[in-house]
Amino acid sequence: MKNNVAVSQVRLGRQKPPFYMLNLNHFKEVRKNYFHLMLLATLLLFSACTAQSRLSSRLTSEWTIEMFEAREASGSATTVENAGTITFHSNGEGTQSFTTAVAHAGQTVDSDFQWENTEQTVTINAANAEHPKVWIVVNSQRSRQEWYSTDSLGNIQVMHLKKK
Repeated sequence: MKNNVAVSQVRLGRQKPPFYMLNLNHFKEVRKNYFHLMLLATLLLFSACTAQSRLSSRLTSEWTIEMFEAREASGSATTVENAGTITFHSNGEGTQSFTTAVAHAGQTVDSDFQWENTEQTVTINAANAEHPKVWIVVNSQRSRQEWYSTDSLGNIQVMHLKKK
């Protein structure tokens, strides 16, 4: 059957050239396309890292929680102004301090946490928390931030931050 294929290719004028006579222009074109693809991937990677590092450097400071809003899935909402402070350190650690209106049982809550970010989210992992809290950064400016988060019950939390 192999011989039949070779014979049919010869008859049709489509005989394959020997391996040492391959069309080098094809390989140059493939190499050129590969170079462009890798250049595009590198640019996308660096642009994403730049946005991520820009948000990280903006966050590294102490922030006042101007407003904390808890919207329940049932439709009720609670809003607290001057809800406390949150501090982000450049080493990925931080401290949060909530006022009595946000804290349970009327006590001020101070806790340390670990944090990390992408270009659109901030993840806070407090030592006493069962799960890390992921916040979606809706508005990011040098001196103001607006974040949203949800929980498994469909409740929404909103934080408006102002740099101290």
